[in-house]
Amino acid sequence: MKIYLIRHGETEFNRRHLFYGTTDVSLNETGIQQAYLLREKFKKLALQAPVYTSELKRAIETAEYIFPTQTSISLEELNEKNFGLWEGLSADQINEKFPEEWEWWLESPFEITPTNAEKYTDFQNRIWSCFKKLLRKNQDFVIVGHLGVLRVILKSCFPEFDFWNIIVEQGNYTMMEAEKDVFKIIAWNK
Repeated sequence: MKIYLIRHGETEFNRRHLFYGTTDVSLNETGIQQAYLLREKFKKLALQAPVYTSELKRAIETAEYIFPTQTSISLEELNEKNFGLWEGLSADQINEKFPEEWEWWLESPFEITPTNAEKYTDFQNRIWSCFKKLLRKNQDFVIVGHLGVLRVILKSCFPEFDFWNIIVEQGNYTMMEAEKDVFKIIAWNK
């Protein structure tokens, strides 16, 4: 079975380097162009597989541009991590408003939860549980998602990867093969 992982296209919040897990923003012009480039790549693959997205506009819009004749399935379980009071802020703004919390988080990002944010373990469990359900369908599929979501999937499939060094570029896709519980990378950021 083949699994295609696509990061949504750029938004203004990406461009401005803001934390915005569940803040629902649309693609910017660059993001739209990235999606059109991916559409050309996927035309060559002639892919016939279900497309799953989060419920957030940036993922849904990316899927619509890439797969215009296909209906995508939006799943709440694929939503990005909620950053609570940090949503919409830059690292400098977070450091200014929440200096202690920011320092603690930088030291232990998987253990420290920003105020009103989703715990990392809850986020990780939500994503992995959803991914396993999709695997049980035993068919090729596409996920158009968020960097955090795709990192959780890739880190769970490949424990040797360092979470923060997993790069899934906008405007590209990563393809894996899965056979039972064995995963193999076929293409990275193509």
